Formats: sequence, C-alpha cells, structure tokens
Amino acid sequence: MKGPVRILFLLLLFSIQSLSAQTKALNPEQVFGMYFDAFVKQDENTLHKLNAYLSPFLGAENTYTIDLKRSNNEEVNNLTNVFLTNLSKETAAVCKTEAGAYFDALLSNLKKTRYVVKEIKEVKNEYADNSLVTELNVDLHFSVPAKIPELKLEDAKTMKAEELKNYLKNKTEAFTKSEKKVTVKQVFKLYQIKKEGRTYYWNGGPQELVWKLNELYFKNLNH
Repeated sequence: MKGPVRILFLLLLFSIQSLSAQTKALNPEQVFGMYFDAFVKQDENTLHKLNAYLSPFLGAENTYTIDLKRSNNEEVNNLTNVFLTNLSKETAAVCKTEAGAYFDALLSNLKKTRYVVKEIKEVKNEYADNSLVTELNVDLHFSVPAKIPELKLEDAKTMKAEELKNYLKNKTEAFTKSEKKVTVKQVFKLYQIKKEGRTYYWNGGPQELVWKLNELYFKNLNH
C-alpha cells in the first residue's frame, strides 16, 4: 500500500472508530459517573462529554451551559459574605482573606468525594406511564477534618479579630488534611428515555445530585 493511500486509509479508520465511540450507548453507571465528575468534581471536559451525550435526545438547547469555575467562585464568595455579615465591620475586615480561604478549602474538599455503586435496579416511574427509572445505590466516601472543634456563629461574634483569624487559618489547614473518613449511603435516580431503539439516561438536572451530596457532606463535617 503506497504512502498517501495508507495515510488516507488510516484517517478513514480512525474517523469510523471515533464515530462508533460517539454513538455507543452508555450504561447507567457510566452516565452517573459523568454527572458526578461534571457537577461534583467540576470537571469541564466531562461536562462537554455529558452535553455531547445528552444532545441527541434532549436537544443542544437543553444541555448545560454553566461555567463551573465561575459557579464555584460565586459559591465561595456567597458563603464568605454571609459569614462576614454576621461579624462586626472591624472583625470582618481583618478576617476577610482567611474566611475566603476557609470556604474555598471547604468546597475544594467536597470535590474529592469518591463513590462506589453498590446496586443498580429499575423501578416504575411514578410520574409517567410505561416508563422506568434506574436507581443507583451508592456509597459516598468523604474525607473531613477530625480535630478542629466546632465554632458556633454566636461564639465567632464574640471572638477578637486575631483570635478568629487564627481559628480560620487552622480550620483551613485541617481541611487540606481531612484525615477522618466518612461513608454514607444514598440513592440517585436516572430517568430512562427511549429514542430510535436506544435507552438514554438523564438525571433531570444536577440539582438532586448536588443538593443531596452537599447536605450529606455538611452533616458529617466536624466544624
């Protein structure tokens, strides 16, 4: 086979393989993994892959256009501002940088959550006739700080600025270590959509996954 012909053949082969990979049906665990990596680990590449998967049956206009980095920064800023507004202006000014670093460490630690799918089953969709929902029973593995004592907001209000500043620094460092391991069980749902002989899986939006995960994470924090 001559050189140019061989190159053309290889390009055509790779194109066919690529098309086959793009159209290959995914199983529920793979789809859940994309949701998890996109919205918990906030991985932009996975978000693009998830949108490519959803587009054929939802339409490109119904995929996710969220800026994950901007969303994370906004959440850090919101938590920081809520915390600071409960302090005196003087204390808030002194502790602003440390408070921001603390909440950034808290949310960055959440991104490190791991999961193990323990069971997958199909149940009837209570909202639609002749439709099924895939339920994934999942073990979520958190790493959280073990030694820093809880600081109630009322106590923070009465602390001196430097004292609170040092507490926030210690708490931030504790989140970077997070030596305590916590495992919780949770059920997540994927709705099945049939199209052109294929079964697609859709979370209905990332809210259920993110809200459940955040709730479980904050419940298990040793503040």
